[in-house]
Amino acid sequence: MTKHFLQSALFFCVVLLAGLGNTFAQALDISSGGAPTITGTTGGSVTGSSSVTTNLTVTINFGEISPSNTNSIIKVTVPIAVRSNQAYKVTATYSGAVNANAQALQKSDIGFGLRNWRAMGSNSRVCALPHTIYSPFSNDPASSVSINATTGRVQYVSDLADVTTNTTILSGPRLSNGGASRATNDGYIFDAIFTITPQFYAAGTTSATITFTISAGPTAAC
Repeated sequence: MTKHFLQSALFFCVVLLAGLGNTFAQALDISSGGAPTITGTTGGSVTGSSSVTTNLTVTINFGEISPSNTNSIIKVTVPIAVRSNQAYKVTATYSGAVNANAQALQKSDIGFGLRNWRAMGSNSRVCALPHTIYSPFSNDPASSVSINATTGRVQYVSDLADVTTNTTILSGPRLSNGGASRATNDGYIFDAIFTITPQFYAAGTTSATITFTISAGPTAAC
């Protein structure tokens, strides 16, 4: 196995933004699903609203990602609420510069997965057909860490390299009883999970934006 001994990268910052997909009649809605959390960080932070009735805007600073952070992994959990009165899909779009230096932090160094699908409350629509998390995103990247035998770098089952433009990550039948009114009990919540394993990277600062969008999805009876 080839080992790469590189300088420390200072931090990776990602901003997640989401707005309404089909806004008329409030047929489809996406919002914060609760307060985001971060563990395993040195000097990092995550900010975002804890209220499920506010727009989803979360800023993540992973902090120190070199081996001077002695934690085994940095994990950020972002709860996202979705509501609809029809079949829906959720897409993710990545934007941001990719480091030209292959030994600096890359999209493939940031694990990304979806877990913990749960109903919000009494007005969540219960349907016979399941909701689908699309491959390869149905995993907690903090639990799927391995080492690439060729590069010596940490790898995950899914990561930000799997997210391009309008990448479908989730779809299913109607989510809400009545309209998608952005109440506290009328849809579902899932966790978007982001991870970085502290290791040696070429020095640099990286930023990126992941935009989550809900829109009409493939037909799914409820």
